[in-house]
Amino acid sequence: MSNISESEEILKNFLVPDNTRIKANRITVEGDVIVGNHSNIEYSIIGDTVIMGEGVAVSGDIAASNDIRIDMWSKLGNRVEVGGNAYLGEFVTIDGKLLVQGDLDVGKEVKIRGGFEAKGWIVVRNPIPVIIFLFLYIKEMMRLGKGEEIEKAVEELFDDSEDIQSFEGKEPAEKVLIIPAGAKLSHETIEVAGEAVIGNNCLLTGNIRAQAVTTGEKLTLKGSIYSEDKIFIGENSTVYGNLYSKGDVQIGRNSRVFGGIKANSVLLYENARVDSTIKAPSGVSFLRDAAEKPVLAEVNALGKLIIRETHELPENEPQGEPKNKPQDKTGKEPPDEPVKTLNVVEIDLPIKLSSKARNIFVPGRKRKTARTRALERTRRFTGTRTYRKEQKYGE
Repeated sequence: MSNISESEEILKNFLVPDNTRIKANRITVEGDVIVGNHSNIEYSIIGDTVIMGEGVAVSGDIAASNDIRIDMWSKLGNRVEVGGNAYLGEFVTIDGKLLVQGDLDVGKEVKIRGGFEAKGWIVVRNPIPVIIFLFLYIKEMMRLGKGEEIEKAVEELFDDSEDIQSFEGKEPAEKVLIIPAGAKLSHETIEVAGEAVIGNNCLLTGNIRAQAVTTGEKLTLKGSIYSEDKIFIGENSTVYGNLYSKGDVQIGRNSRVFGGIKANSVLLYENARVDSTIKAPSGVSFLRDAAEKPVLAEVNALGKLIIRETHELPENEPQGEPKNKPQDKTGKEPPDEPVKTLNVVEIDLPIKLSSKARNIFVPGRKRKTARTRALERTRRFTGTRTYRKEQKYGE
C-alpha cells in the first residue's frame, strides 16, 4: 500500500530528468514521458516510451522510439511516429499521420485523419482502460489480503508489451519526465499544481508557476519563477527573469539571476549574483566558504613583514605549561627556545618612512626624553665640548 501512495505522490509533481530540453517548439527527453489527465501541451514530444492519460491535448508532433499509449478522449494535433507498438483508447483523435513499426491496438471511435501505416497486427476492440483495470485489480487483491501478488501480477501484466516499466530500482526524477494532471505547458508558461523538481543540465523556456521549485546544477531558464513556497536554484545556473516567492529563496554558488527577487528571505551562496533589486522582509544573507587561518605576521620598525611560527596547543590542552615537556639527559627541562623566524618579505607601506623620522617606538626600547634628544642633536652637529672652570691666578 505504501508503494501505491508513493506513486500517487510522485505523479502529483512536475519532475524533469537530467539533460531535458524544452525549447524551439519541442520537448526532448532522454527517457520516458508520462502525461497526467487533462493536460495541455503546446510542444512536440520526443522520448522513449510515451504514456498519456485521459483528455490530454498535444498540439505538436510525437516521436516515441519505443511504445506509445494514449488513453481515451485525447487529441494529438499532428504527426505521430512510434518505434514499437501503439495503443489508442476510445475517441482518440489524431489530426496528422500515424506511423507504427509494430502492432496497432485501437478502440472504438478512433479518428486518424492523416491515415496510418502499421507493419504489425492491427486490432480494433473496446478494451477497458489500463488505469481503471489496474485500480480494480489492486483493490480486489487488497480485499483478499494478497498484497504480495499485486506486484507480481503487475510485472506479468506488462512483461510482454513492456509499455510501462516498473519503477523499482529506477528513480523517476532521473529517467522519466512526469507532467502532472491538469498541467499547462506553452511557450510562455509552464504551470503545474504541485512542486517542480528540475534535474541537472536542463534548458527550459517559459515562466514557471508551481507550488515550490527546486533545480539542479547548470540550469538555463529563459523566464521567471512564481512559487507559493520555496525556490532553490542550483549551482552554476542562469535565470533570465525574476523570482517571486512567498517563502524563502536560495541561489547556489556561481549562479546568476538577470532580474530581481521578491521573497520572504533570500540566501546567496558563494559568488551568486543578482542583477536587479532584492526585496526580502526577513532579510538577505550571504554564505561564503570558510577561509584558511592566516599566518601570524608583524611589521617591524624598518617596514618589513615578519611571518612567525605559531605554536597551537592541542585540543583539550589547558593554557599554561604544556604537559609531558621533554627533558634532557640530566633530567632537567631544556630552556625555552626563542620563536623562529620563517622568512622576511619586503613590503611597501602606505606611508614611507623618511630619514628624519628617527623617533619610532620599538617594543623593548625605552622612550627618550626631549632633553636627551636635544643633547644628541647638539653632539651630532657641534661635537663634544668640555667646559672647565677657570682657576684664579695665585690660587
